Amino acid sequence: MGKKYPDGMLSPKRKRRPKRDVAIYILYQLGQYRNEEIGRVFGVGYTAVTGAVRRGQEYLDLDRRPAKTVKEITNDI
Repeated sequence: MGKKYPDGMLSPKRKRRPKRDVAIYILYQLGQYRNEEIGRVFGVGYTAVTGAVRRGQEYLDLDRRPAKTVKEITNDI
């Protein structure tokens, strides 16, 4: 059985992983891999890849330094 939370509190959301989400974003943007393949590499379902791509883009929109690095990486590939 799962953990119980006092007073009917909802369980906390899963921990966010910005580096993983950005890595998924990069692979998705390359267009060479299906969501199923990306998900298998990162241990998530193929439907979770779409959310990770969205979050990865949000992280990059918030901080331009890694966004520049990601752009350089994807351009070199």
